[in-house]
Amino acid sequence: MIRLAREGRRVLRIKGGDGYIFGRGGEEAQALAAAGVPFTVIPGITAAQGAAAAAGIPLTHRDHARALVLATGHLQDNRVVDLDWEMLARPNQTVVIYMGLGTLPVICEQLIAHGLPASTPAALIERATQPGQRCVAGQLCDLPALAQSAAVKPPTLIMIGEVVSLHEQLRPAMRSAPG
Repeated sequence: MIRLAREGRRVLRIKGGDGYIFGRGGEEAQALAAAGVPFTVIPGITAAQGAAAAAGIPLTHRDHARALVLATGHLQDNRVVDLDWEMLARPNQTVVIYMGLGTLPVICEQLIAHGLPASTPAALIERATQPGQRCVAGQLCDLPALAQSAAVKPPTLIMIGEVVSLHEQLRPAMRSAPG
């Protein structure tokens, strides 16, 4: 982008979702700013928002979730997933994990080990808001087995919390409900 901009070309970087949430948008903006290249960011909705709306899973709900936490399950250089498990396992919140399919067994194991009930509703939303979107829902303890038996593939978001239990009630009544 920097090379092309310096050559006087107009550059457009299109990214699905909000480029500043677990995208490289922040890193790219830093590089452009450091190089003295002016830029404009046009925000999009987060993948979590799109996936939740399309699957019939509210991210927050007065009866189920008073907080929303977004986290990444993929770390640079293939390091061990080392998240703030105690914070993620708190009650009355929705946790959305981006890029966590490859580390799903560790994520589920650690959340349960840190106090989140194994029976907590959880879902995998594959290809959110795209053709072929699919939602595989169950309990936190069963999620790795469900992912394997359903052959879930990236890109997939993991949603964990009581709000996931609303999926079966809301999705059938939604118009054009994918997944």
